[in-house]
Amino acid sequence: MKHPLVNRRAAQRAFSPCQLATALAVSSMLLAGCGSDDDNDSDNNEASLTKAFNCTPDSTAGQRVVCIGSADNLTDSYVQDGLITALATAQSGDTLVLPQGRYQFDTTIEFNGLVDNTPVSHLTFRGAGMDKTIIDVSGASADGFLINNTDHLIFEDFGVYESNNNAVKVTKSNGVIMRRMAAVWETDYQSTNGAYGLYPVETSNVLIEDSYVKGSADAGIYVGQSDKIVVRNNVAEKNVAGIEIENSTTADVYGNRAVGNTGGILVFDLPIGNGKYGSGVRVFDNHVEANNAPNFANVGDFAGGVHIVPPGTGVIILSTSDVEIYNNVIKDHQTTSIAISSYLLPDDQVASAPNTDVAGLDGDDATPAVNSYGDIHPYANALLDGWSPLVRNLHIRDNTISVAAGIDNPEGNLIADIIQGYQLFHGFYPGVADGQTTVPHILYDGIGELLSNTPNPGGNGETVFQAVTGGINQVAAALDANGLETAGRQIDLTAFAPYNGDGVCQQNNGIDGQTLFAASVFETTPGANTFDANGSPQAKIQQYGIDPAMAGRIMNDPQGVLACPDMPFKGVAATVTFGEQTFGCSSDDTDNPSCAL
Repeated sequence: MKHPLVNRRAAQRAFSPCQLATALAVSSMLLAGCGSDDDNDSDNNEASLTKAFNCTPDSTAGQRVVCIGSADNLTDSYVQDGLITALATAQSGDTLVLPQGRYQFDTTIEFNGLVDNTPVSHLTFRGAGMDKTIIDVSGASADGFLINNTDHLIFEDFGVYESNNNAVKVTKSNGVIMRRMAAVWETDYQSTNGAYGLYPVETSNVLIEDSYVKGSADAGIYVGQSDKIVVRNNVAEKNVAGIEIENSTTADVYGNRAVGNTGGILVFDLPIGNGKYGSGVRVFDNHVEANNAPNFANVGDFAGGVHIVPPGTGVIILSTSDVEIYNNVIKDHQTTSIAISSYLLPDDQVASAPNTDVAGLDGDDATPAVNSYGDIHPYANALLDGWSPLVRNLHIRDNTISVAAGIDNPEGNLIADIIQGYQLFHGFYPGVADGQTTVPHILYDGIGELLSNTPNPGGNGETVFQAVTGGINQVAAALDANGLETAGRQIDLTAFAPYNGDGVCQQNNGIDGQTLFAASVFETTPGANTFDANGSPQAKIQQYGIDPAMAGRIMNDPQGVLACPDMPFKGVAATVTFGEQTFGCSSDDTDNPSCAL
């Protein structure tokens, strides 16, 4: 298969916490739909790929070249065993050269750089080309490649196919380069495909470039719980998530092509509880097109995992802050082009009232006793750990958005009420909404911001969300005082203060043939009718109904919900340092005009 790479230089670019579970049911609205990608793969010739050996060994200490296989023997078992043996005797600085051909492996290629307390680092895995050296790991029960606890890794010029779990996983490494790599599942849209393609996690200084990923049942390219990241000039197609940055800081995602996935590019922050939370991500100069594939992911460990990604979404931002999205081409998505949501969307329990029954002293056996931080609230550990379910400082600008005729077809049980609401809106105001997509091109839930801007009735000036988090703090302190916990953990309540110019804003986003439809489902500040008589928040369509004077408020409010302050968030370039080399906008891509914007 010839992989369609993008050339880097040419690529374009009165209300109480106890009521919240009921109140937020209406806000379950994260875009969904169904569809398929009509792109056809080029003919697969890997199965008949000629095996060839082209390697000269070098035993120079610190830069050894270790040839895998031999001119006389390129059987699958010999190549696999040779690679395993080379890793078992690896020295720092080794380059392991894989031969051309397609090879069937029946075990995970695994390496731990701290075995026997002798650190081994600076390893390079090199093939003859990502469409010329194919490692088929369908016979392995777990990952294809699993590399742990070693720094300065390079993977280049080979493909890993048909993994039963992850194709190439790296953990706990400082310095990871994956270039001209392929991670492929050849059967489209199958839940039995492996989870992740190129998968560095708990790493730093990560560069993924000029690579190709296809068929992942989770994310084709995933960088998680990491920092200093550049993901550029890759092609991601027919995955659930094309490219995903999760719980990571200081990342640039640019020059990539995401086509035919369920969701194109994702930036998520999940309540993992290990102190790794995200911010400082820039998504720019990407081509994100027709990501309308069915969602074939398995349900994950988190309510906000990729199994909730709606078919037909271009870019999705979930419960993460300090993100800039600019200069992207985002076209032909059946549900929405850009979706932004707090974590209340996948699970409204994040805003539920805490359990205050410390050690079961209230005498009510029906109330579960609170004996640990985790008993206080479904998300107490993550919130005490520093996670926020909110979206702040999101700047969407200068993107080109388009939706071809006949593409608009939002679907999905998760947002059925929201879709119905917008359908009613279009029926109420056919002149105002004529020709528009059903769901806004830029869609923001707004509910997390609303609860952060709403004073808690009967409180002392705190917001509704501060009432929830402050209540968790009080119970946590009581646990410490009673000796049931000793960590002294507390939530920083300033993270849940009212928004002040640090919300979601959009400006200068162009769209062909239509007026840009950019809206939040809920108002983000409380008004006379924001809550109903029972204290439940009302979506804007519920508030304004058939009042023609408010149609524009539902459809687009450039001076309100999505307006940009005088100085909107501006991200900084991510720089990857690998030995004496640096990569990214501030180093080897300084001639890229978008890097400096």
